[in-house]
Amino acid sequence: MNGDSACTAEGLLRRHDEVIRQHDNPLLRSARSGRVEQAHLLRMVQADLWCMEAETVAYAVLLARFPNGPAGDLFAELNSTLRTLRPRLDTCARALGPPSGEASAFPEDDGAFAFPAAVSWMGLHAERAAAALALRSDFAIYARECRELVHALADTATLVPEAFRDYYDMPAPTKLLDLAAATVEDGLRHGDAPERADSTTRLLVSGLDGFWRFAAGLRPSSAAGSAAAPARASVPASAPAPEGSRTCA
Repeated sequence: MNGDSACTAEGLLRRHDEVIRQHDNPLLRSARSGRVEQAHLLRMVQADLWCMEAETVAYAVLLARFPNGPAGDLFAELNSTLRTLRPRLDTCARALGPPSGEASAFPEDDGAFAFPAAVSWMGLHAERAAAALALRSDFAIYARECRELVHALADTATLVPEAFRDYYDMPAPTKLLDLAAATVEDGLRHGDAPERADSTTRLLVSGLDGFWRFAAGLRPSSAAGSAAAPARASVPASAPAPEGSRTCA
């Protein structure tokens, strides 16, 4: 990789790491104060099933578009991971109430569409660096906040099915995060636009916010002006690379 693309990749990853650290969501805030019921958890699992259906198609499309190099490794690993996760998510849905088939009924809330819409658009249109940066942020935020949710529910003695705890008390997906970072660097080296990577990441994280609002039972229109709406750090597209970078000195 040449020095310019290496510097740009490092700057993108560092800036979005700050967004990841600052991200929060309304369901997690409700859980910390003991205001989450099983109905909220069922909404979360239902939304996850809808998301997984969209992701299954989107990652297959991305693999077909970018079958080689780090991108091919990333999207192949994602497809393999989803195949192992779906049976566990179905078990989680059954433990919370209706059979998983009923959980795929047509959603009535726009928030339920936010992430599936974003990831579907990304699968069709995003460059490899953009898709990888967006997915890296999504993986990191989602895994951490799911884990924190399970712990907050335990701290407030909220009754939670064991299948829910087993599924959502997830470690950081280190392998996927590393593959995504490598794909960002490789994509920029091949001419992908860093500003498109920024905007695609904002789109996907916004979709993740819609997922959490739906799970928390918030309508998008009311959530926009609510104190419970997720707080997100903005990512300036032209922000300088972090100080102290050996690559970008």
